[in-house]
Parts: sequence; structure tokens; C-alpha cells
Amino acid sequence: MIVRQTPERAEWFSSGPPPRTVVFDSSRLQAVGTRPPLTEYLVQLWGSRHFVLYDARVRLSVSQEHTMLGKAWLVLNPALLGLTFLLIFGLLLGTRDGVENFIAFLLVGIMMFTYSSRAIVAGARSMASGRALIRGFSFPRAALPLSINVRDLMSQGFVLVAMIVMVLAIPPLEPISWRWLLLIPIVALQTIFNWGFGMLMAPLVHRIPDVGNLLSFAMRIWMYSSGIFYDPSRFVTDERWMLLFEANPLYQVLSMSRDCLIYGITPEWWQWTVLVVAAFGTWLLGLWVFWRNEESYANER
Repeated sequence: MIVRQTPERAEWFSSGPPPRTVVFDSSRLQAVGTRPPLTEYLVQLWGSRHFVLYDARVRLSVSQEHTMLGKAWLVLNPALLGLTFLLIFGLLLGTRDGVENFIAFLLVGIMMFTYSSRAIVAGARSMASGRALIRGFSFPRAALPLSINVRDLMSQGFVLVAMIVMVLAIPPLEPISWRWLLLIPIVALQTIFNWGFGMLMAPLVHRIPDVGNLLSFAMRIWMYSSGIFYDPSRFVTDERWMLLFEANPLYQVLSMSRDCLIYGITPEWWQWTVLVVAAFGTWLLGLWVFWRNEESYANER
């Protein structure tokens, strides 16, 4: 088809407004999937808070839906594990000797440590479990380990209530004290530590999935070295080894929780210092490592 330009058409084109030059600043544009600056990344993470809360609630609601007892297993699992430790270590091996109210001592230790074990392992595996979301949507990837930790914090709420009821119901009965309120900042610092450690391990587990299995094994070693079913001061005579126990943030979580709930003792300032430094130091390091690897999480493997 041949289009001929008539004088009328030429006049119609020339009567329009003159073309304008639009200046567009492309200096702040980024390719899709690139890592933003850390401060901007934190702003984006805060903007994802509604997604984090929704995802945490969904994860919590479906976590035990395939079982008959449902969320009761959040309490039954550590309670049954505690019964096993009580029979083997407390009665057969005598680790309860010299420990006041050993049953409460054991229950508090297991229920508090299981929270960290569950949250750290799940947070480290968050990139693999959330692969579909990562490849389908654009959002700060740190929202996934955060969502998992929020879910586990919600789950721990049921466990804490059950733990307090057990401390009140199982002889010898412990009196209610204002120190029980100190459990709130202890759990808050523990949660920050869990999130930071999960982010620290997530890039490595993403690259080498076998590390996830090794991490589960490492958490068992961590559990046995945190004084779950024994008082380290009864078995450790070298002060240098005792310093290693006291530098262990999860040992401090257990020790401080027991002091507040069972023994009516206010944790000392140096214990708070160890836990605060470990929690925020691990979180800052974990966030930086996780952010540095942000661009690798959507890679096909």
C-alpha cells in the first residue's frame, strides 16, 4: 500500500505542538535483583513487615495441621525429651545430684534451648524452603528468616505458658516472683540472636545444602555443652573451661531463665552484657553477610 502525502495532511502534522525533549535522570535506576545499599535494604525490610506477619501466621497455622494433637506437640516434644534426659542422665547417671528442683531445671533448659535450635536451623534453611517466593517476587530476602523467627516466637509463647504452669504445678512448687518478668527481655535477646545466627548460616546452606544437616548435628553438640541436664560447675574444675561455658550465649539464656523462674535470683550485670553483645553482635554480622549475598539467592542451581 502506498500512502501519498497531501497538502492537507502536511498542514495537519505541522499544526501540532512542537516535539519536546524530556530529560530523565537514570542515575538512581537499578537492575532488577541487584543488592540495594544496606540502609535502603533495612527500609525495604521494614516495608515488608505486613508480609512477614502474615507469612508467620500462615506458617504457624499449618505447622502441625497434619497431626491429631496439633500445636500440643510444641510442648509435648520438649517434655518427652526432658523425660528421657531425666531417666537416663538424672536417675541413671546422677546428674541431678546437687541441683535444686532438678525437674524444673531440666524443663526450663530444654524448652528454652529447643526454641533456639528450631529457629536457627529453620532460618538457615529459609532460602531453600522459600525458593518459589524468591524467584516469583521482588522483596528483601531477609524477610524470610525474619518470618520464620516470628513464627517460632509465636510458637514459643505456647511453650512459655506451659513451662510456667509446670514450674508452678510440679513439686517442689516455686513462688511467683517479679523476676519472672525478666523472662521477657531474655526471650527478646534470644530471638535477636536466633535471627542473626540463622541469617549468618543461610548463604552457606544455600550454596551447600549439606551444611543444613551438619548444622542440625552441631545444634545437638551445642545442646549438650550448654548445661541442659547438668550444672557445669559440678563437673568443671578448671576456670578456663568454665569461662567457655559462661561465654556461650545459650548457656546464659538457660542460666538466667532458671535463676528468674526457679531460684528467685536476679541475673548479674555481666550475664546481661554477654547476652546483649552476643545477640546484637550476631545479628549485625548475620545481617551484613546475608545482605552481601542478596543477589545470589535467586540463582538457578
